[in-house]
Amino acid sequence: MSSDTSRWAVATPHASATDAAEKVFREGGNAVDAALAAASALTVVYPHQCSIGGDCIALVGLPDGTTHVVMGVGRTPADMSLDSFADMTTMPVDGALTVTVPGAVGAWHTMAERWGSVGLTSSLEVARRMASEGVPVAAGLGRDLFREEHRILADPGLRQVFAPNGRPLAAGEQLVQPRLAASLQAIAESGQDALYRGDLARSITATLQSRGSAMTTEDFAIHETVVDVPVSATYDGREYVTAPPPSQGAFFLEAVTALELIRLATGKPLDLDGPDAATVAMVLGDVAEDRDRLLGDPAVSPLDLVQLMGTRAREIAQLDSAPATGPRNPPPTGDTVAVVTSDGSGTWVSLIQSLFHAFGSGILDPESGIILHNRGASFSVSPNHPGAVAPSRRPPHTLMPVLTRDDGVLSGAHGTMGGRAQAQIHAQLALRLATGDLPGAAIGRPRWVVGLMEEGYRDQRTVGVEANAPAAVAHALRATGFEVTELPANDDGVGHSQMVRRYPSGLAAASDPRSDGSARIG
Repeated sequence: MSSDTSRWAVATPHASATDAAEKVFREGGNAVDAALAAASALTVVYPHQCSIGGDCIALVGLPDGTTHVVMGVGRTPADMSLDSFADMTTMPVDGALTVTVPGAVGAWHTMAERWGSVGLTSSLEVARRMASEGVPVAAGLGRDLFREEHRILADPGLRQVFAPNGRPLAAGEQLVQPRLAASLQAIAESGQDALYRGDLARSITATLQSRGSAMTTEDFAIHETVVDVPVSATYDGREYVTAPPPSQGAFFLEAVTALELIRLATGKPLDLDGPDAATVAMVLGDVAEDRDRLLGDPAVSPLDLVQLMGTRAREIAQLDSAPATGPRNPPPTGDTVAVVTSDGSGTWVSLIQSLFHAFGSGILDPESGIILHNRGASFSVSPNHPGAVAPSRRPPHTLMPVLTRDDGVLSGAHGTMGGRAQAQIHAQLALRLATGDLPGAAIGRPRWVVGLMEEGYRDQRTVGVEANAPAAVAHALRATGFEVTELPANDDGVGHSQMVRRYPSGLAAASDPRSDGSARIG
């Protein structure tokens, strides 16, 4: 949908979050305010995928053409003992040891203070009201409540909120979160200090310490949101802008660079619906292996971006190596939400926030009603790995917002859920757009992912392909040596994406049919 009189646009994975953004837009807020309204609403209606107890990475593009990364990524406890991990071969995927300081609230505060126009209080109002009054359980949340029933019932805080009658709530039933509403109210009144230097920090750290974590209120108090410089690469004349490490965004750029070299060498567009699917899958498999091998906290293990998008991208483009088959940590089942907005002044936002796995660490702090993420599960227990677990360390991060420029002018905001596969999904969207797809078509077409997203999966030689993909895709993949697993059509196992783009006729916006979302233009 587009309009030559469009003044704003938003796409989110839940219609209520889109409603919250629209309300702020209509009351005079800008793209930043609207994105924060949607982001906070999603912590209420999509609590399996995001929380104020999780992280957030956002890109903000301004009317003057500048872009800024807001890195809401927290650290491990300063007094954490490595003895806790001495007998482990891999990081745990849940529990208190996987909880790092949540960065989302700090990111929201920074965005509102620096670029918002109506204040964080206004942006959080819809979320607070929905948490207090209750909302129907969304279909996506209902699926994860069913799948994760054992974790819901095992944790007193999760059980109290999501299984008040002894069984998990089902889709359509009312979800009421009064303690989360109170926490949102405290943040609305006091900003980030409410979480990092107040009663919420004391409650959360007490819960974590009771489960064996070394997290303290001092760890919360010293948390800082980093505003950083983005990185970018070009495919078919379009510049893709994303976040630097510890985000995995640089590996999306590695893929884009390698695919651009192949496009130039062959002299034709890459066709995801035909034989080229195997070529793209080989590139994405190698990029995924690089990501797992190289990504860590740049303060400790800086990544050579010039080499990654130079020599290494050229090596991958030669396609002279087999798809990677090394061991991987289990990918997430719940993961992430994306919010994308634009307004008439030329401000663009791509905001990604998450709990990582479904319901994160499996811990809900009973006093605050806040679910705590498990971003620490991305660390390696190998001391020589760039992402090795250590005190005061930021984890390797899947979150990677994307903005685009055409001819030097900001032209789009993209975001996707998908864990490790986010780089793959963004690469496929870039290829779709390059062949002329509008946002709805690019997002809605069948997708495939190298390495499935379900819990416990480790073999990166397998590709999950949606059932409605052309037969030529599976044929090409099998001929190249991949194993193909068929997924249902419109399966969120290949992520769900959101997109806003500007065309000469106005703004266009699309929300993925794989989510409960909607897109709106005003």
